[in-house]
Amino acid sequence: MEPHIDEPPGERIHNAWLRSIELNAIPLAGQPQWMWIDLSLGPGDAEPRVHLSIEDRSFVELTIGEARSVGTHLIGLAAIGVMEIPPTSPV
Repeated sequence: MEPHIDEPPGERIHNAWLRSIELNAIPLAGQPQWMWIDLSLGPGDAEPRVHLSIEDRSFVELTIGEARSVGTHLIGLAAIGVMEIPPTSPV
């Protein structure tokens, strides 16, 4: 994805911090899926928006506050999940 979509300056969309995350929990046709996240600022936006999408599905757009809240909850859930995994016993 280009950092600036080729539009006139007043209509330009700025994208930054594009990342992809490999998702292996539910493979599609035996292959991992990919989640794409980016930060986007479009014409008339008061603040950047965070976009989340998996493969070619529609993206979810979050405000910065919403993204922080989702991130905090994901970190909390992951921490709980790690605590609930039984320890591996040595063989």
